[in-house]
Amino acid sequence: EHGHGVLTHLGIDTVQLNGEGFELLVNKGDTVTRGQSIVRWDPAGVEAAGKSPICPIVALEATAESLSDVREDGDVKIGDTLFGWQ
Repeated sequence: EHGHGVLTHLGIDTVQLNGEGFELLVNKGDTVTRGQSIVRWDPAGVEAAGKSPICPIVALEATAESLSDVREDGDVKIGDTLFGWQ
């Protein structure tokens, strides 16, 4: 309720796949916690369908000053920190 909002888009233009290769693990309106799985997806399947598996991440209602240790680019692995909140 008082946490920070983060928008993660799984792939580029993947909405055109109409859910193919994605499995939602939570429902709209659910409260989720850090580290909780919310979706399963198949990046290789996305790429095979001609879409990019790159995942843009947006910190909602945040200013540059409110974020710390921002990872600007590069490959990441599960568990890597992308940014922190001040």
